[in-house]
Amino acid sequence: METHVPTTSFGRRQATLGQIAVQLQVKRAVDEAGKPGSNAPAAVNKWQICRTLTEVRERIGVTDRSLSVLNALLSFHPETALSLPKPRAGAADDPLAASGEGASASCDLIVFPSNRQLGQRAHGMAPATLWRHLTALVEAGLIIRRDSPNGKRYARKDASGQERFSDAFGFDLTPLVTRAPEFEALAEQVRAAQKKRYLTKERISLLRRDVSKSITLGLDESLPGDWESYRQRAMALMTPLRRIRDDHDLEALAAELAALRMDVTKTLESCINVPDSTCNDHHNEQHQSNSNTNGDSDLEPASTEEGRKVEVEALAATASEPKTYPLGLVMEACPDLREYAPGGQVKSWNEFLAAAGAVRPMIGISPDAWREAQDVLGKLEAHVVVATILQRSIHSSEAETMPGPAPGSTVVVVNGSPAIQSAGGYLRALTDKARAGEFAMGPVLMALIGQRLKRKRAG
Repeated sequence: METHVPTTSFGRRQATLGQIAVQLQVKRAVDEAGKPGSNAPAAVNKWQICRTLTEVRERIGVTDRSLSVLNALLSFHPETALSLPKPRAGAADDPLAASGEGASASCDLIVFPSNRQLGQRAHGMAPATLWRHLTALVEAGLIIRRDSPNGKRYARKDASGQERFSDAFGFDLTPLVTRAPEFEALAEQVRAAQKKRYLTKERISLLRRDVSKSITLGLDESLPGDWESYRQRAMALMTPLRRIRDDHDLEALAAELAALRMDVTKTLESCINVPDSTCNDHHNEQHQSNSNTNGDSDLEPASTEEGRKVEVEALAATASEPKTYPLGLVMEACPDLREYAPGGQVKSWNEFLAAAGAVRPMIGISPDAWREAQDVLGKLEAHVVVATILQRSIHSSEAETMPGPAPGSTVVVVNGSPAIQSAGGYLRALTDKARAGEFAMGPVLMALIGQRLKRKRAG
C-alpha cells in the first residue's frame, strides 16, 4: 500500500514557506542524484558534515548547543555515511515528498529517538531546551520534521524484508546530504576570512612594534620631531584586538598604523640622512653624557638596537630569579599589556619585560623617572608597576568616561576608580612610597583583579 510522506508538523506548530522551500530543495536534489552522470552528493560522512556545520554555524544561524543536539541525532543513525535514497517509479506523484515515492524511500535517513533518549545523548539537556534547539535546526533547514498522526516518533518494519522500514516518523537528515556542497562552500569562505583576519592581526602587531620602538627611540634620545603627537596617536590605536569584531574596523586600524609608521620613519630618516644635523649632534651629546664609567650603565636607556638587546638580556636574567607573584597573576591583572607584545601574547617573563619596556615611554614615563623607579623598586618590579599603571590609566581598554561632579563635567574611570592621568607623576609617587617602605606590589595586582570582577558582577 502506498503511504504518504508528511510535510507539516503535528500539533499547533504552523508550516512556513522556509520549511516548504527546504523540502522542495531536498526533493529536487534527490531526483537529480538519481540521474546518470549527476554531480549531486550521493553520501556524506555524518561526522565530517557536523564539523563543517560547526565552522559555519554563525552563517547559517545556529548555535553550538543546537549543533550538539544535531550531533545527538546523528548518533541514532547506525551508519557513518548518510546516503541518499534512490528514487523509484512514481516519485512525481508527491511533489513535496523529500525522497521519491512514499515514506519508504527516505526512511533510512529518518531517526526517531524518544525525548528521553535524545536528552540523554545531549548530555542531559532539559526537554524545553531540547525542543528549542530542535526547532532551530528545523528553521535552519538542517533537518525536516516528519511527524506521525499522533506526533510520536516510531518506525514500522517492512514485511517484505526488502527495506529496513516501510514507514518512519521522526527527524529527516536528508538535508545534510543534499546541502553538503553548500555548507562546504560556506566553510571555505569562513576559512578564507579567518586567514585574512589572522594576517591582518599579524600585520597590526608588527606595525605596533615598529611604531612603539621608533617612538621610544625618539623620546628617550630627545630627537627633534613631534614625538609627543606620535605617542598620543599610537596610544589611540592600541585598541585590544579581541574587542574588534568587524573586519573593516581591523583593516582601518592597520591602515592608520601604517600611516603613523610612515610619519615616524620619515622623522627618524631626517635625523639619519642629514649630515652634521642637530639630530646627529644631539645623538653624540647623549652618548657623551651617558658615558659614566663609575655608574651602573645598564640603567641608562639603550640608544642603539645592540644596546636594547643587552638591556633586555639583562632584564631577562633578573626575571629568572624567584618571584613573589606568578606571571599568570600579573597578566590576569594587566591584560592590556598583551597589545604591546608580538602576536598579542605574553607567554614568558622575557616577553613581559619587552612589552612593558615598550609601554613605558608610550604612556609618558620619562627616562629619569624610569631610572629612579628601577633603582628603588628593582628592574622586574618596576616593569610590573608599568603594566599596572597602563591598566589603570586613561589609555586602558577598560577606561570609560562618566559624568563628573560638576554640571556638564566628565571624569575617566577604570572599573569604578579614577583613571591615572599622568603615568610619569604616578610612577614617581609610587617610587617615593617604595623608598619609604609603604608600597607592596601584591595588593595592587589583587585590587585590579577584584575591581574587574566586581564590575562584571555589577554589569
